[in-house]
Amino acid sequence: MSVSNNSINSALIIVDMQKDNVGRYCKDIIPQIQSLIRKAREKKMPIIFACDSRYPDDSLFERIGIKIHTIKGTEGAEVIDDFAPTSEDMIVEKRMMSAFFGTDLDFTLREKGIKKLIITGVRTEFCFLKTVLDAFELGYEIIVPIDSCASPSEEGHKAVLASLDVLKIKKPTTEELLQQL
Repeated sequence: MSVSNNSINSALIIVDMQKDNVGRYCKDIIPQIQSLIRKAREKKMPIIFACDSRYPDDSLFERIGIKIHTIKGTEGAEVIDDFAPTSEDMIVEKRMMSAFFGTDLDFTLREKGIKKLIITGVRTEFCFLKTVLDAFELGYEIIVPIDSCASPSEEGHKAVLASLDVLKIKKPTTEELLQQL
């Protein structure tokens, strides 16, 4: 899969790789994302950590019946230690599933001249997908390294990745992408 190698107008978005969100199903994608972070830093590409930042009484917890997690200001809402964000990286706190909804991410990317987004992270069929779809609708070129996103539901994960074909979203492996950046 050919991906143009103009990293100047590209950014790496890492969705919800936070202490409360990362489970066993994520262990295989951590080294892949670490490789992308190293390459992005080498190429001076912006790195954005899109992070759940919720309140304890957030209606989402009750509406879909999930445990309270990633509460704003808690250790569980921090990016996992494996990624060690630097002061040059952006952390976008998001109250909703998409990194674009109710944040200034789109404005910030446009101000930097970003046209292409490499999107990684979890959970493939929720926050990851919502971020990908919003980025697509906003007109960004999207690249999804297929081995750098995950879900505890293998069925849901595969279904989302297959559905991205309809939008003609590029889906290289991380290794293929790294060779072309």
